Amino acid sequence: MDWLKGMNDVIEHIEESLTQPIQYESLSHIVGCSVYEFSRIFSFMAGMSISEYIRRRRLSQAVFDIQNGNDKIIDIALKYCYESPNAFSRAFKEMHDATPLSARKTGISLKTYPPISFALTIKGVSEMNFRIEKRDSFQIMGLVGEDNLDSKTWGEDTLPALWRKFMNEYNPRLRNNGGDCFYTAPLWQVGAYDFEYQDGKTTAIIGAEYKGVKLDGMSIKMVPAATWAVFTITSPTGAPYVPEAWTRVITEWFPTSQYVRDESAPSMEVFPDGDASSKNYEWEIWMPVLNK
Repeated sequence: MDWLKGMNDVIEHIEESLTQPIQYESLSHIVGCSVYEFSRIFSFMAGMSISEYIRRRRLSQAVFDIQNGNDKIIDIALKYCYESPNAFSRAFKEMHDATPLSARKTGISLKTYPPISFALTIKGVSEMNFRIEKRDSFQIMGLVGEDNLDSKTWGEDTLPALWRKFMNEYNPRLRNNGGDCFYTAPLWQVGAYDFEYQDGKTTAIIGAEYKGVKLDGMSIKMVPAATWAVFTITSPTGAPYVPEAWTRVITEWFPTSQYVRDESAPSMEVFPDGDASSKNYEWEIWMPVLNK
């Protein structure tokens, strides 16, 4: 996979589709990863979510339609996939600090966001530690949360809140029970492929390996048997470390390896016990793979 070409093909596809519904699945397939992974990596590389980028491009182009034509505002709103002129006007004013009607006047200061492009940078200076591991199917018991891809702060609210809820309310209960019923370390965050993307939302489960005793309030999800490329990351968790690690796996390791993403299985993050804020903390990314 030529990641650089793929990302620029994504931008080109968006430009050609500003007046049409844009499916995030189509964008992720261009670069050969899941919606969950693509959204996180795009946000890290572009400094904004994919939905925010599309919003800015549509509202940038809408300015020229307003200023250089006689179309009604409602027609321009529908052209750029807004469900109502009110929704369009709110979004327009939020970005431009002006109403669509006032934009037709001369002397009004407005904004434009040109299409971005991804350029070659020097990479591969730091080593990447990985192993290939086969594992039978197993189950994760934990809390399920959704992030709306149309949010301008994708991934910044729901998952951290889910982590806090799990650690504060459920992790002590797992540890207090002990025995062979619960696998308390490490913790797993799983963005499962078969249920991760529906109606514009991605779903992740955060929890521990299920050993036969289900706690109230927790869900159980199956992780299928697969071959995994397991990357050991030495860094604190959270932003920007986790998105940066994912970006390196997708943009540096995959293009030069003999593997492709296995889309039948989820990608995962594994967090052992330890000080997750330490620069020496070691955690893992599990990426399902197939031979090319």
